[in-house]
Amino acid sequence: MNISRGCDTVGRKILYFILTVALCIFVSGCGSGKETLNDGAAAGDEDTEARTGKSDIVITDEQETDVMTEQPVVVAEVSNYSVMKFAGASRELFLEEDISALIKQAKAGQIKETPADTEASIEAAETEDIKEELTGEENTGEEETEETEGVEHNEAVEEETTGETVTADTPQPATGGGRVVCIDAGHQIKQNSEKEPIGPGASETKIKVSSGTSGTTTGVPEYQLTLAVALKLQSVLESRGYKVIMCRSSHDVNISNAERASIANNAGAGAFIRIHADGAASASASGASTLAPSGSNPYCASIASSSQSLANSVINAYCAKTGMRNRGVQITYSMTGLNWSQVPVTIIEMGFMTNPGDDQTMQTESFQQAAAEGMADGIDAFFGQ
Repeated sequence: MNISRGCDTVGRKILYFILTVALCIFVSGCGSGKETLNDGAAAGDEDTEARTGKSDIVITDEQETDVMTEQPVVVAEVSNYSVMKFAGASRELFLEEDISALIKQAKAGQIKETPADTEASIEAAETEDIKEELTGEENTGEEETEETEGVEHNEAVEEETTGETVTADTPQPATGGGRVVCIDAGHQIKQNSEKEPIGPGASETKIKVSSGTSGTTTGVPEYQLTLAVALKLQSVLESRGYKVIMCRSSHDVNISNAERASIANNAGAGAFIRIHADGAASASASGASTLAPSGSNPYCASIASSSQSLANSVINAYCAKTGMRNRGVQITYSMTGLNWSQVPVTIIEMGFMTNPGDDQTMQTESFQQAAAEGMADGIDAFFGQ
């Protein structure tokens, strides 16, 4: 009986020992398996970090991934955020009822924002339909990209052509470049019949200034027409970057022709434009012309060549702009306002006020603006030679 009881005790101890050893082996095996699993996950994290530079974001297309690594995979983008799932998770994660929650997580920062440098290279693993389903918007990104690329392309072409980028706000270089132009609106409201020499040291004299002619059809006096065009020319030239000196800006003045030349000389003008209108005994005479000193002029031969060049440029541009008949350049030595000039000078006769057609045409606002622009074009051409 005692022997039997002792055997039972020994048997139980052996059984306990065996069970204990088995349990230890089992526990040891589970720990090892867990360590292996953790090692696998760590290896997966290192692989993720190596490919993206960040351990918490993976930027890849949808692909097969080892379930044990549980590496996140981009499925789609929501408002510039990457919505991810794990390869071991069920695709039912993206059923419609979960989408709103994912979007909220993305916007709340619980799902990391895709880095800008990698975002451009990402294609959603799902189709464009999934993108539309996730965002609730149609895919307009391609159109916006094309518009952006178009702007960048235009800027690139502009840089290649001009060597610099030019925006809507960049000021363009003015043609005038600060050059000085003196404008003399011919005549004045009251004639000054006193005499002055026609040139430096000349014995010949002429009246200082007349009131000019008048339109035989319109009745408009010449001094009024010339100032109207002169003021428009001033505006055009200043808009092109010229510095403009006006001999007169009103009708009630008393400035002789020699004094008007002195104004241009003292200003150091690069061009002196004297605006007039013609008159003749015959009503059939029509068209425009310019006057310049001759090379043999005893008073201003030194500026004859440059003045003739100015006269030629102005009459050609003026007639091209206004459609007036071009009567060319006339060479003279008897004009006081030319002879006293020390800077390039020309008189432009815009048309005949004694011709009904010319007279009426020159009184229109559109013609006067065209006349001013044509003269300015001629001045541009003169300085551009």
